Amino acid sequence: MIEFLSSYCAENFIALTIISALIAVMAVNRNEDIPAAGLFRVGAGLMLFVTVLDTFEVWLSIRQGSVEELADVVMLRTYCSALIYILRPVIIMTEVFLLIPDKRHRPICALPAVINGVYFSTAFFGIKYAFYITPQNTWESDGHNIPVYITQMIYLVLLAVFSFYFFKHSGRRHGAVILVICIQSVTVAVLEYFNIIIGCVNAVTALCILEYYIYLTHIYRQEIKDSLMQSKVEAAKNELLTLRNQIQPHFIYNSLSIIRSLARRDSELAVECIDCFSDYLKAHIGALKSADLIPFKDEVENVKIYLSLVMIDYENRLAINYELDVMDFLIPPLSLEPIVENAVEHGIGSGAGTITIKSYEQGENIYILIADSGGAPGSSSPDSSDSPDSPGHNGIGLENTRKRLEMQCGGSLDVVITEGGARATVCLPRKAGAKI
Repeated sequence: MIEFLSSYCAENFIALTIISALIAVMAVNRNEDIPAAGLFRVGAGLMLFVTVLDTFEVWLSIRQGSVEELADVVMLRTYCSALIYILRPVIIMTEVFLLIPDKRHRPICALPAVINGVYFSTAFFGIKYAFYITPQNTWESDGHNIPVYITQMIYLVLLAVFSFYFFKHSGRRHGAVILVICIQSVTVAVLEYFNIIIGCVNAVTALCILEYYIYLTHIYRQEIKDSLMQSKVEAAKNELLTLRNQIQPHFIYNSLSIIRSLARRDSELAVECIDCFSDYLKAHIGALKSADLIPFKDEVENVKIYLSLVMIDYENRLAINYELDVMDFLIPPLSLEPIVENAVEHGIGSGAGTITIKSYEQGENIYILIADSGGAPGSSSPDSSDSPDSPGHNGIGLENTRKRLEMQCGGSLDVVITEGGARATVCLPRKAGAKI
């Protein structure tokens, strides 16, 4: 027994090292739902069993003695050789089973292994066609053992086909790994068949199983990562939808308040205001339907429609100054109007003043400046006193805009209050795709 164990460890040192690495990796991933981990355990178990059979067959092959003394040895060696020929294709078949799109097709895919098994199991009944061991304990086949190599080649082809099919439909390109595994398996099978190398099949097969397990583990982890990323994207989309839905009622409320105020003192202006409000609604409903960034010039048009509505109410007390040096970039829809509203309501208030809207490029960023002249004495800060329940105050506008700028294009919004009014600065990184 000691002699056998010593021979076993020496002959299968590399294969055992690789299999132990596979077992260690599977142990580390035991709590994770690695695809078809059970089939890998079956493959590793069969691989260990084949290494034992291989060593036992070699150990039996060197037994010597008379024909009568070798009778039991010949029988055991025949059984070992038959089992090795039967089980080797089964190991590759377990890898193919990992990727069969429809499990109902497994019986069909198992057919080559079944035929191969039936063919070599004839040796159990003394039929000496596939191979045989002579009474003198020498191995003979006359080339009739080739079906095992053909069966392994069939499974290697199936492994390649199903792997490419699986990863093509999952949007992945990892065909090089499958190609390497197939080349390794084919090469060792051919070299062994022509007796160019001997004793490397088990090690190479174990290596292929380990490579394939690590390969599928990587794919599994990538799919988990992609799934989490998709969940984050969906959550961000839902948050953006919520933010867009929040701003629409506020715009309508402000506009109706202006129309209501005009209707009491000037019906003709109120009618003109309603016409502007109609244009205003058309512009804003279209903008709110868009989940993507829009051209800055379209956002400026939305702001102009809003300001035309406001200026009817302010008559000649409000001036608008546009200094737009750069226009060819994208911006989240309705991201400037809440800032302009705050400038009108909290910067100008009931007084008179000027609102300046500027756009310019500096370094790697595009800036949009919205400043008011602070025409309303004692007016509240646009960034601090807003309350969602306070009429005429944009309680959600600035924070809403800040979040959407950050989420959609990595932008930012800063508001500074000075004695001369408020300055709101939007910064859009050009490298993040703000430039058209």
